[in-house]
Amino acid sequence: DTETSSLNPLDADLVGISFCYNDGLACYIPLKNYKEKCLSLNTVIKKIKPILEDKSIKKIGQNIKFDYIIFLNNKIKLNSIEDTMLMSYVLDSGRHRHNMDNLSEIHLNHKTISFKEITGSGKSQISFDQVPIKLATEYAAEDADVTFRLYNIFKERLHKEKLLKIYELFEKPMINLLAEMEIQ
Repeated sequence: DTETSSLNPLDADLVGISFCYNDGLACYIPLKNYKEKCLSLNTVIKKIKPILEDKSIKKIGQNIKFDYIIFLNNKIKLNSIEDTMLMSYVLDSGRHRHNMDNLSEIHLNHKTISFKEITGSGKSQISFDQVPIKLATEYAAEDADVTFRLYNIFKERLHKEKLLKIYELFEKPMINLLAEMEIQ
């Protein structure tokens, strides 16, 4: 998952990246913060680029098209991607909204930290790069962990409900196509 300075991926600066590789095991790499020292964007990009571009390593995201564009803007082309939002849509298209907070409550019985809780709203809203790193870490790592857990549930359901081909043939290929169109 990426944290950015804007919800528009074409204008956004990369503020941080979160990773999860097993249930409950997630981390956050802060790259930009107004008050606290962070790692160098160029150093981190150089280290993670081979992993994110490696086709043998699966990358899972919630609305991964956004992250795909963010990484593309940073000279990284994500390969071998999965999207929990699209998986949810294939499984339950008309039943509910497919945002991560909603999916977490429905499928994991877990209320996530909301973006508004850490950034505020209205005139007092701050950008993510102004959020203290400790709080940003809790939020971002939780996002990565929840996404990983949802992926495991949805992958199993897609197999059981015989909807994997719909996801693989129709939904998943649209990620790269739509991202490339948005960038043009």
